[in-house]
Amino acid sequence: MNIIPYSPEYEKSWVYTKALSHLFSPFFDDMPREKEQMNTDIYQDQIDLIAVECDQVVGLLTINIFHKTISQSYRYYPADKVAYFENLAVHPDYQNQGIASQLFEEAERQLKAKEVDALAIFTRDGASANHLYQKWGGQLIAQDYLVVGNLKTEEPFTFEVLSDEGRLRFSRNGQEIPYYQREGIYVVSKEEDIDLFDIEAVYHEKTYIKTYENSEVE
Repeated sequence: MNIIPYSPEYEKSWVYTKALSHLFSPFFDDMPREKEQMNTDIYQDQIDLIAVECDQVVGLLTINIFHKTISQSYRYYPADKVAYFENLAVHPDYQNQGIASQLFEEAERQLKAKEVDALAIFTRDGASANHLYQKWGGQLIAQDYLVVGNLKTEEPFTFEVLSDEGRLRFSRNGQEIPYYQREGIYVVSKEEDIDLFDIEAVYHEKTYIKTYENSEVE
């Protein structure tokens, strides 16, 4: 197995590996049909690595580096150069073989060479991922909850079909409303406030920061 920079001929294999890795994980809803392109309005640089076995991607890791102005105003950890942990996935048939750590070891070498001050990692509950981020030196700085559902105190909406206008009419308390939120996703700061909702699902999100001494790798 080799750790190499990503190149476009591996896109299909990259997408398969990410999808299969996330399918039974807390990130089951993050399954793109093509590889995301770096947003150059936000990021100035990228570390984009893949682990390849028999010409197939079996692991991947992507870290983006914010522009300086965005880094300096980054609320989680303002600094001159902040990196964002975009993707980490290992094909299910190759998990528990140290591939994620090998990818991160190379990525971290490059982060230090690029004089990155801090790496921000956002994740959800999941023992394996959280164990890795803690093992790699990430410090848990914040938690929140994604709640899929509806506020218990919110009045229900009704709708009718306006066939003469070819549209639906939504209303609440007898007043027409321009839209309604179906299975809304709410970001909740404190765990006890989850009780405010009729819940479909809850995702516990965690934010880690790993800091670096700003120096070149020898």
